[in-house]
Amino acid sequence: MPANSTKSILIVFLLFSFLLSIFGCMTSASDPNSVSIKDLEITIDANHLEEFRAQLRKFADKHSLKYTEAFYNKDHTYFAVFMETDDFHMVLANDQDSSGEFSFSFFNTASPPISKQTVDELTNDFKGVVMEIPNVTIAEKVKALVLTIDENRKQEVLDQLKKFADKHSLDFKLSFSSDKSLFYLEIYGDGFHIVGRLGNKDNILTTFYIDSNNEIPNPTPFPQETFDELFNDLKNFLEEIPNATVTEAG
Repeated sequence: MPANSTKSILIVFLLFSFLLSIFGCMTSASDPNSVSIKDLEITIDANHLEEFRAQLRKFADKHSLKYTEAFYNKDHTYFAVFMETDDFHMVLANDQDSSGEFSFSFFNTASPPISKQTVDELTNDFKGVVMEIPNVTIAEKVKALVLTIDENRKQEVLDQLKKFADKHSLDFKLSFSSDKSLFYLEIYGDGFHIVGRLGNKDNILTTFYIDSNNEIPNPTPFPQETFDELFNDLKNFLEEIPNATVTEAG
């Protein structure tokens, strides 16, 4: 993909994330169900889009979910899928320029909310159905940190995240918009990755994802103890920044 196109996508993605964060904060106060309770990032071979949609319908039928598709181009490669019941709904969508990359969000619509066990069982079954497609990777959002700091001190944050990556021998990747005002940071380890990006002018969001794929028949689950150690160490690195506030987010 050309560099200019990549930068444009990066800027659009960051701005879209910023708007979503604002909308979420505005609506969650009055309606807690407006915020997703489970989030996945799915990457598939774009040649398997039809098979992917067939697997989604298979999952929806299995759980008696209302299934709706919305297409945004004539080739049906840019689309969204909605699966719902009275108690919850799931939304998947890709990007016109990244047809093999999907975001999945699980929303509760019941009061009282459906149980965590039910959410986990449905999500795990969903992942299993999707994993039947060749060359699929799924990243599950586990936890996030919101760092509040003066917008002119972004470099201090990037320096601390680099130190964290170096300490644990992790792969560190950093991209900027053309005017350097926005950044997108990725830290990769074995079975997980961390994404850092600007939320608004004084908030930086750092999100921890657990990764899985179907290249390994029976992958070993990512140990909770290892996750806790990494997450707490990441938090400690960020809390070392003077006059910065670090808040955990689900």
